[in-house]
Amino acid sequence: MNSDEGNSKDAAEQSGGSTAGFTRSTSYGSTTSSWQSGSSGEDMSVIGPSLVIKGELEAGEDLLIEGRVEGTVTHTADKLLIGQRGSLKADIRARNVVIEGEVEGDVYGSDSVSIKETAKVRGNIFTPKISISEGAHFKGGIDMDVENVQKH
Repeated sequence: MNSDEGNSKDAAEQSGGSTAGFTRSTSYGSTTSSWQSGSSGEDMSVIGPSLVIKGELEAGEDLLIEGRVEGTVTHTADKLLIGQRGSLKADIRARNVVIEGEVEGDVYGSDSVSIKETAKVRGNIFTPKISISEGAHFKGGIDMDVENVQKH
């Protein structure tokens, strides 16, 4: 088991079984990208690396963001993933958030937030469960008070 698998396993154990349940097979260019949510096996919607969205983004299905978003993200499905190429200057409201890219803004995860080793996060995190991988860049505050998370 490599150290990334160990970190993922540790994060899943800390959050009661699964922080996000993502499986992935990705590469851009000559090959394809295939994202799946862990339990349902359904494909995720993808905002690709060349897309720029300004304003309010609302999603009701599992979502991978590899592009740039400026504004707000409101996500009502189970899993929101900010990929390594993703760059958000936005406040995020979702159930389970996994960040591999860059986020500038507050993150409200009603179930969990996971900040991976490739992530750069500047903003406050509001969630009852959090994991921050070794090597991740994070500047902000963390509030794990369930009542405060539910208010926002």
